[in-house]
Amino acid sequence: MDNVFDSLTSVTNIKGTSYMMGNGGSFTGDATPGTKATVQRRFVIQSDRDWRWAATVLPAQFLNFSGVKKGDYTELSWVVITAKEIDHFEVERSTNNTTYNFVGSVNSLVELNKEQTFYFTDNTAGINSDIIYYRLKAIGKNGEIKYSNVLVVRPVTDNVKVTMMPNPAGSYVTLNIQTEKNGKAQITLIDKTGRKVLTQTEKLVTGFNNVTILLDNITPGVYAVIIETPSDKTVKQLMIVR
Repeated sequence: MDNVFDSLTSVTNIKGTSYMMGNGGSFTGDATPGTKATVQRRFVIQSDRDWRWAATVLPAQFLNFSGVKKGDYTELSWVVITAKEIDHFEVERSTNNTTYNFVGSVNSLVELNKEQTFYFTDNTAGINSDIIYYRLKAIGKNGEIKYSNVLVVRPVTDNVKVTMMPNPAGSYVTLNIQTEKNGKAQITLIDKTGRKVLTQTEKLVTGFNNVTILLDNITPGVYAVIIETPSDKTVKQLMIVR
């Protein structure tokens, strides 16, 4: 290999085609034509590859990415469609839109060429920032990557107030929902993988509303309870025990 494929000084520039591909299989110097050179691997799961390997971008599209922060939790949701298998999603968070940290992953099955929605609840109790930035990373079966756009999340003022008892819960939990106007609420339980396990719709009247959710068929564990009205969204954490 030589720099006919590389307009950059590959010895010093990481973007160079033969960066860290020195003579005799070393990681120093610049590979001369005909040399045996160590080739780069971006991910551990990849086999050794040559400079022609370019399958690093996953052919997936994020059609929507949204989030609501209330109290100590941010509820994220996104819609994706992909032409190639996705192994999992990683959620990254930042408070400055520069340095992003991994906060969790979603490993649900992703079907090909079909719009699907996924969910993730982020515990932000220790974050002292009025603005939180999120981005998603879809990772393919062979290590390909596709990033979403950056989502900016700000705290939302409560118009709907929700209390939940008992918690931990056994066979049922009762939500006391206080609202300023008549309407409907969609109540959803999300497990730790982001999968919907229960959805029900309730009519609300101005004032206090008691809604009971039966949990007999729900596996014990920790869940996010999302109470969503046309103008508001509240996220609570529920523990189910037996």
